This record gives sequence, structure tokens and C-alpha cells, in this order.
Amino acid sequence: MIDPHGPSLRGDPPAGSDAAAPGRRPISRRAFLLAGGAVLAGGAAVATGLSRSGEPETPPVTAPTPGTPAPAPVPGSLDAVLAEADRTAGRRLLGSPWRAWFGETSEPWSAIYVSWLLRDNGVPRTAEPVTLYAELQRADRVGSTPEPGALLFYSRGEVNRPHHVGLVTSVTRGVPQTVEGDHPFALPYPERFVRRYARPWEDQALISYGYPAYA
Repeated sequence: MIDPHGPSLRGDPPAGSDAAAPGRRPISRRAFLLAGGAVLAGGAAVATGLSRSGEPETPPVTAPTPGTPAPAPVPGSLDAVLAEADRTAGRRLLGSPWRAWFGETSEPWSAIYVSWLLRDNGVPRTAEPVTLYAELQRADRVGSTPEPGALLFYSRGEVNRPHHVGLVTSVTRGVPQTVEGDHPFALPYPERFVRRYARPWEDQALISYGYPAYA
């Protein structure tokens, strides 16, 4: 009589044994160890920032935030006028924007240059320093103290009859530095240029100042 609890006639392993279940191939110890090593290697690649191919992983690139540009000076402001005076220093009358703005001239042009710099400040378009001085005098905006943005007038004889004008760009220990058009006088008018001065250049002249209204 066959014991129903005995071994199968087909050679099946007894119940409860460690053999593989029907339909599954047994895993060898070598395959198990190799699979475990692959898992560990994959973990090490992640931990060291390497891809599975062994190449360093490239971090995501974040586009830089563009900087906010500085606002442009307000037209007619002191900053705008001083910046334009700085940009045009050294330029001659021929081909200049103030000649195109004023038109052809064959006369002293220091006032043309200054009135062009102050074209957004209600200053008259003129080639005459006397006209600029009279305009500021009527507005009670003349004096004897230099300051950045003031007009420096050179006069011989009467202070209200200036023959030349420049723009004060800075003041150092009470001494004005200027930018002035129409120099040097030995050149023909079209060849004269805008020149910087560290102090008033005409020692014998009477010096006075006008104070334009800036935006």
C-alpha cells in the first residue's frame, strides 16, 4: 500500500523542502551573489554622483537671472547733462550734434554748445553768452559760487557782458572744473573742440555763475 504522505512517485521534493517551486528555475549561489553586487554597485554610483555608465552626471543648468539695468538719467536732469558733457568732451564743431542742432555758424560757439547741453531745460538756442546770462539774470539765478551744473561766464569789464561760457562739472576746494566748447582760439571755428579745464583758464576775466533749473 502506498503511503499518501510518502515521496511522490514522480520524484517531487517533499513539502517544506527548500527546493524551487514548480515552474521556476532554481537560482544558483553564484547568480545570487552577482545580482547582489550589481545592486551595491548601482547604489555606489548614485552615492558618488556617477551615472550607471561610469560618467559623471551633469547637474541641471539654471539660467542666470539677468541683472536689472540702471535707469537712464531723466532728460534735462543734472546727471543727464553732465553725462552728455562727459561724452562729448574732445569733439570738434565739424560733424557735431550741436552744429546739426543749431545750423551753420562762423562765430564763437561756446554758447551754442552750452545751450545744446541744456536744450531740455528751457534755455534759449543761442550763440551769444550774453543772451544766456540775461535769461538767468531775469530769473534771479546768477551768483558768485561755483557748483556742479552751473554755467561759468567769462567777462571783460562788465560782468553782465560775458564773451565766453562753459559748464561746471565739479568743484574741488572751491575751484571749478569745466567743460567748454570753442577751443583753442588759434584754430578755425569748425576745427575747434570741447575742452576740459581744471580751473578757469582766463586769469584776467571776471568770473560769474548762472544756475539753470534742472529736472
